[in-house]
Amino acid sequence: MKILVFLVLLGSCSSIKKSFVYGGLAGGSIGVIAGNVLSPNQESKAPNMAVWGSVGALIGAGLSYYFYKDDPENRELPNMILPSTDKVVNLNGKINNTIILPADSKKYQIETSPLPDHLKGKVQKPFIIEHEIPEQVQSLKNGKSITIEAHKAWEVTYE
Repeated sequence: MKILVFLVLLGSCSSIKKSFVYGGLAGGSIGVIAGNVLSPNQESKAPNMAVWGSVGALIGAGLSYYFYKDDPENRELPNMILPSTDKVVNLNGKINNTIILPADSKKYQIETSPLPDHLKGKVQKPFIIEHEIPEQVQSLKNGKSITIEAHKAWEVTYE
């Protein structure tokens, strides 16, 4: 009886294979015990234990599969991100190439070392432009939406 309780407690496992094995062992054990206890006479104990042990193992493995797949951590959840990141699809199904306008931009000149005389006037000055992008919500055609949080983006340019 202690072994049966131990097998039932091991029924929640991290892999589908372990769930099948332990669920089948627990169900088979219960079926063998039931076949032994409920047998009408001594001659039919062995066949009853074999039949009900097999049935119990199948039921135990089936239940372990069901409970394994029912757990949200073990299910395949739908992906919310579009496969193509350069296009956004609105609810009406039209493709929308969205242009994001920054809320604020700041320009910083990069300090460089003095240029040799033969490069003066030929090399442009480098700048970094910092853009503050506001929060956005993009609607997908499947009824879901993606929220893009406010963030900063940096651009390198030469003037």
